[in-house]
Amino acid sequence: MSIPIEWRAEAPLNLVIDADDTLWDSNIHFMEAFEAFVDAVSALGLDTHRDAVKAVVREAELELIQTHGYGRRPYVIALERAVEQVAPELHQEPLRREVEKIGELLIERHCELLPGVEETVPELAARHRLILFTKGQRDEQIRKLERSGLAPYFSRVETPREKDPDSYRRLVVEVGLDRQRTFMIGNSPRSDINPALRAGLRAAIYIPHQHTWELEEEALDATDSRIVELPSFRELLRVF
Repeated sequence: MSIPIEWRAEAPLNLVIDADDTLWDSNIHFMEAFEAFVDAVSALGLDTHRDAVKAVVREAELELIQTHGYGRRPYVIALERAVEQVAPELHQEPLRREVEKIGELLIERHCELLPGVEETVPELAARHRLILFTKGQRDEQIRKLERSGLAPYFSRVETPREKDPDSYRRLVVEVGLDRQRTFMIGNSPRSDINPALRAGLRAAIYIPHQHTWELEEEALDATDSRIVELPSFRELLRVF
């Protein structure tokens, strides 16, 4: 899609921005935590195939999302639950100790800002209203935002349990947004792009990330003129 020149002329606009894997790296940390868990299982001499371990962890992870939401702590609990299924009782205690180490690293790990984000967010905030709209446990996301140094640039932070069309509609109503002046920016087709458009936002800016969680993948309508794909966060300044 060609970028409408009038968007820049309509400032200030409402820019609703995702956090994980849009502003900073995140899913790669979960991927590395899982690989560390697989290594810990292998180190105990357990003959458990990697795919089987992944299936057990994924099942626990999806169950916990229903009760605890998305986040690092729920993922650590998923690993803890997986211990009982991938290891006989004799090996469970040493594997739990390894999970404790993996969890401590995952929860406390600093999320590096993606290229161009640190310089671009202040420039966008000088012209537009920025709203952070991201899944995950609220305390965890607020802590990551504060660590990033970007907190002062966002007028509002919302952490819905799911980012579906209804959550976007609630955001529009609760914040009093004009849909025609509101844009979604993110890396996830499933949570950022498609539901925002179904909720009636003006357009959605898709910035792919190579480590986007596989469950966030979803087909995009290549014929939808409201979708703009950009190669990097910095390119947003060319749009807004």
